[in-house]
Amino acid sequence: MQAPTWLLRRIRASLQQDEVRIPIQTASAVLMAYFATSFMDRENVSWGVFSALFVVQASIGGTISAALGRIAGAILGAIIAVALVKLFGTGGWGTLIALLAGVGLMSFLSAKWPLLAYGLVTVTIIAVAPDFYVVEGAFKKVLAIATGSICGMVAAFAVFPVLARRTEQEYLAAALRSCGAYTLECTACLVGDKPDKDREAQNVIQRSIERARLMEREARIEDKTPAMGFSPFSKTLLPEIERFSYTLILIDRFSDEPISEGLCRVHKEALLTLASAINACLEKIADAVGAGEGCEEIDDAWQAFRSFSERVDRSIEHERIPIEDKERMMSIKGAYGSVLSNMTELLRQMQGKSA
Repeated sequence: MQAPTWLLRRIRASLQQDEVRIPIQTASAVLMAYFATSFMDRENVSWGVFSALFVVQASIGGTISAALGRIAGAILGAIIAVALVKLFGTGGWGTLIALLAGVGLMSFLSAKWPLLAYGLVTVTIIAVAPDFYVVEGAFKKVLAIATGSICGMVAAFAVFPVLARRTEQEYLAAALRSCGAYTLECTACLVGDKPDKDREAQNVIQRSIERARLMEREARIEDKTPAMGFSPFSKTLLPEIERFSYTLILIDRFSDEPISEGLCRVHKEALLTLASAINACLEKIADAVGAGEGCEEIDDAWQAFRSFSERVDRSIEHERIPIEDKERMMSIKGAYGSVLSNMTELLRQMQGKSA
């Protein structure tokens, strides 16, 4: 019984990947839109299909936002175009004035509210080529657009649905894991075990945070719609994790050049132990963030830091080392202390949000 269950989980995980899931959702939305608008004429069927084609996004929240924005934009653009056509008439200078006025007004509104940008399409089409019955023709276009957009939302709900808040948490977890890897990399450079940083982990941190920020915007609409059956996760930890990633700049700066051989003999083992403890703690925190759960207090990293800190203090007090080395070790000690303080604050935020 375990083998079929494992295989089904693997298949589901493969289908949940964006490059597979989004095309399936889009195809489903287009198919539904085609049948839902089949009672209309061919031109309006195409409007519905195109609407379904372009509203499907990477998450339910993104799809809802795109669909509602397209419907609102289409309605507003149609109202403006019909009013201008009725005012200036069709053909000749009337069409030109209606087109320029409609596009100008709709561009202004789209600049303030980008989600309404699709209104530029409807205002242009209706102003340039209005139907004989202007109001009726505009209504049919808006109906087709709304139908296609709703089909896109239905597909996002029905076909491998993915919540933006969940995706955001996965990106934040990836950022934390990369923070741990980057701490190890910087520490290895600091003690001379690695000649230079390749910064791949740093690039992953930046990309993950940028994608999490995008998902956070898409998740806001999910958090506002509990009536639709959502069970929203706790509010985002993005600001705290972003702040934590900035703290690593301190370690990054001190690891540009390795410490002296004399310091390395005394402090290398303690530094590597501390970096490994920080990485292990960040892995556990990342697992908790990815699961949307709280995380218990983790004392291993603080214990490793206290051991390193005591070693530094003894070294400065009892050993005869250059003043520059003393100052550098105190700065390095402060940098790792700041990282641990921010990691503790992150844990506190997690516990408060999961309570």
